[in-house]
Amino acid sequence: MGKKKNRKHSIIDSLPADLKEAVDEMLRSNFTYREIVDYIRNSGTEISMSSVQRYAAGLNETLQSLRMAQENFRAIMDETEKYQNLDVTDGILRLLSSQIFDAINKMPSASLESVDFETLTKNAVALTRAAAYKKNLELKNKEIIDVGSEQFQSLIFEAMSKEEPDLYKKVKKFLKEKKTCT
Repeated sequence: MGKKKNRKHSIIDSLPADLKEAVDEMLRSNFTYREIVDYIRNSGTEISMSSVQRYAAGLNETLQSLRMAQENFRAIMDETEKYQNLDVTDGILRLLSSQIFDAINKMPSASLESVDFETLTKNAVALTRAAAYKKNLELKNKEIIDVGSEQFQSLIFEAMSKEEPDLYKKVKKFLKEKKTCT
């Protein structure tokens, strides 16, 4: 569907960590490319203005992607807080599904012809399987909890009926009244 991006290697990437951090900070603080080139050259490394510009463009792209990911995650967390039955995995699956549909809808017709629908279908099936697997686990966990709860309740009531018959009668009466109220 998409091309694999090769990892970019720049002169700035190969600088010592403290110098690279300083360059990153200079870019975030809106220093001019000329000022950054001079700073790097003063440290003993020869660099061109276009190298700094390419690195800045890549850094901005990375920061923008990071901001977008943070916004998406914040939106997922907001939704999971609003709806108690929705957990983070559901939110992520919904977000991924939405992004896939948006990407397909925004594709020009010419691009759609070059889409590898077999890969797209496999990925959609994998996403569906992940959601189904999660739901299956939730059902199994609920079933285990319910069975455990019933066994625990049976043990408690059995012991209570033998050792504290009056308490057992009161609890049983209380539970019966609560069931009729609901």
